[in-house]
Amino acid sequence: MIVKICGVTSPQQALACAALGADWIGLNCWPGSKRYIPLETVAAITEALPEHITPVGVFVNASREEVEQTVLQGRLKWAQLHGDESSEFAQALSVPWFRAFRAGPDFQPEAISAFGSAHFLLDAWHPEEYGGTGNQADRSVAVQAARQGKMLLAGGLTPENVGPAIQEIQPYGVDVASGVESAPGVKDLERVRRFIQAARNAAGS
Repeated sequence: MIVKICGVTSPQQALACAALGADWIGLNCWPGSKRYIPLETVAAITEALPEHITPVGVFVNASREEVEQTVLQGRLKWAQLHGDESSEFAQALSVPWFRAFRAGPDFQPEAISAFGSAHFLLDAWHPEEYGGTGNQADRSVAVQAARQGKMLLAGGLTPENVGPAIQEIQPYGVDVASGVESAPGVKDLERVRRFIQAARNAAGS
């Protein structure tokens, strides 16, 4: 079970989340996000992280050049495409990537296969925002989507509900941002600890 703590904004919090058992650390590279950090901070965080921790850059409708440059200069291991990127755009990238899908009213889980990537993320749908809203993804849709590959489940997860979500949906991993925060971009480390523990317990049961 992969546990991704997303929207981390400082090396200190990234290291603390890693020490608590996070596998992946999400760094928001989209200027429109409340959790946005510039490239210099991205690089400072990835330089501080232990080698076994996977840093992921979150992008929303960025250019190919911006995604590739940020991944390479920021020493990121994945680009998470969290906007309206096409499969053609994604497949033309020269860096590792996976797509985030928002489970909106018209979402069809079969659309995931068009991207040709084993990894993907499923987030809740919001008409105006690209993730980090605290809204929950539709559970019935998530169960269907989990059959399409290695799915990271996101959207409204908290220490209180992540265990039942894992048991019901059986994702490859889980992703949390607002559910473990005291303010946008500020992680409540006790909630991070409880979230990771609940996810591990559910995955092992």
